[in-house]
Amino acid sequence: MSSTGVAATAAAPELAGHVQAVKFDADTGRLDVAPDAPAYGTKLRWSTPKLIAAANEQVADVNVRTLRVLPPAPVQTGPAAAAAGPDPQPAAPAAPVERRTPPAGYLRAL
Repeated sequence: MSSTGVAATAAAPELAGHVQAVKFDADTGRLDVAPDAPAYGTKLRWSTPKLIAAANEQVADVNVRTLRVLPPAPVQTGPAAAAAGPDPQPAAPAAPVERRTPPAGYLRAL
């Protein structure tokens, strides 16, 4: 998988460190990749033909035919990343959200 990551970095250097190859199915030629943010998932989808060509060029034994972009997940780069705990949950807002009274025209329309 690491040589596939090298191919992705060569084809689209802006993806380096933001995308992780998760699984390769040799029977179907499908490479599953997980970006660390939705924006990188979009960039992956736009760059799919270029990335497939680069992967097939870099790795002789592999015939990647499709690229499946998985939902965003934190990219783990090594043992230190694996040892890190899960991301903390965002805190709830301190004060309740105040709702405004709808305009009279909206109420008449209802």
